[in-house]
Amino acid sequence: MTSDHYEILGIEEDATQEEVKSAYRRLAKSLHPDMNKDDSTGTSDKFKNVKEAYEVLSNPLKREKYDLERMRLRRGQTGPPPPTYAPQQRNTFFYSGPPIAPQRGADIKLSIAISFQESFLGMRRGVDIGMPVSCDHCGGSGAAPSTPVSSCPTCKGSGALLAPVQTPQGYVNQRVLCSTCNGRGILMQQFCPKCSGVGLINGVENVAVSLPPGVEDGAIIKLNGKGGHGLGNGPRGDLLVTVVVKEEQNMKREDNDLYIEESISLPKAVFGGKHRVNTIEGRRTLRIPPMTKSRTEFLIEGEGFPDPVSGEHGDLYVVVYIDPPEQLSDNARTLLKKLAVEMGEDLEQLGI
Repeated sequence: MTSDHYEILGIEEDATQEEVKSAYRRLAKSLHPDMNKDDSTGTSDKFKNVKEAYEVLSNPLKREKYDLERMRLRRGQTGPPPPTYAPQQRNTFFYSGPPIAPQRGADIKLSIAISFQESFLGMRRGVDIGMPVSCDHCGGSGAAPSTPVSSCPTCKGSGALLAPVQTPQGYVNQRVLCSTCNGRGILMQQFCPKCSGVGLINGVENVAVSLPPGVEDGAIIKLNGKGGHGLGNGPRGDLLVTVVVKEEQNMKREDNDLYIEESISLPKAVFGGKHRVNTIEGRRTLRIPPMTKSRTEFLIEGEGFPDPVSGEHGDLYVVVYIDPPEQLSDNARTLLKKLAVEMGEDLEQLGI
């Protein structure tokens, strides 16, 4: 069986990441050991080869290194290609469009935990993220410093050619990867020793993550151009931040409304009075009416969570609960007994 990763997956050299994933899923489903109990046809080894090919081609850094080594082996070389170039193929035309070689950087997924208050007010913080970054030794070019780099004479620096491909409608010129420069558009006499000619290395970058006021738990915030660096000076990928909001003891969110639970004393519930509430934005004073029952909700309009898109605020609901005293003096217990009798309670049934 061939050891070429592209042939194993049955895809072209310029296949996209989606095409790589689709080919792997199709082959893995038919070759998986659970689907082939009788391994008389060697499906187990085939499955291992498919898995190995996918692990390389699905990783931009591994794929670029594999392509470079593959190009060297095709020419029977163990080192960098010499500055002699293959002639242009017959019936092949120069492709004048944008270079194929630069590849967009990988999207990076990140979960970030924030406090309940930060979800209300929004936040901005620097986060250290591991990602492919430009090689600091060659500046991302892939060439060893102070060594010559020239434009590919075969593709004129575009990284691609137009070649005739037969279709049911006849021959059609199709964009293909330039085999001389492997789609880079440039030729190097010596690869960078640190990144092996890829132009990228694994590194850590501090990225400023900004979350809008009112961001919800589970929200995915897309930060354009903050992901992995691209191959061949290609554009950066995106950073996808999944928000995890920590719970607050006496607060909860429903849509854009904020609910705060507050305890009030029995005398205040009976006689009424003022009650100060600590909200996220500061203190608010409630007027508790006489004979307030437990679980009564008090509405304060426009002081709930801001909508992360429109900025419009929801409402604040203060839910009061009658809190019995933790300790009673003898005099207070005597007065409560009298109150219980006055209200028609059976002292024996009260456990007194």
